[in-house]
Amino acid sequence: MGVHIDASQVDELAVDLSRAPERMKRTAARTMKRSALEIKNKMREDFSGHDYAPSVPRSLEFRSLGGLAYEIGELDSAGPQWGLAAILAFGTSNNAPVVDKNAALRRETPIMVQHLLDGGADSVFGGPE
Repeated sequence: MGVHIDASQVDELAVDLSRAPERMKRTAARTMKRSALEIKNKMREDFSGHDYAPSVPRSLEFRSLGGLAYEIGELDSAGPQWGLAAILAFGTSNNAPVVDKNAALRRETPIMVQHLLDGGADSVFGGPE
């Protein structure tokens, strides 16, 4: 007569944990894309209201650089206002900067981190996918 140990729950947990990295990759990709869009929108708010650069907010874009990296700002298709965001953000030899180019990122970072933390917990503990 042998001893029987029911390890089915351990087996289920091992299978569930083996899926965690792929779930986290999907969560991270969604989170980073959503955060890039939010940063772009917040930057548009920050860059709006300047009499000499009324179209700058519309010139701000975001694009994926592959993986989880995004580029946000005046990109190739910025149009006639191209370059004015840099002047507003960095100033010139005659003018100081008038917009904090990092404010949108600072406001979005805690939200992004919380989404990644929640996604990591869900990935490991089998929550929403």
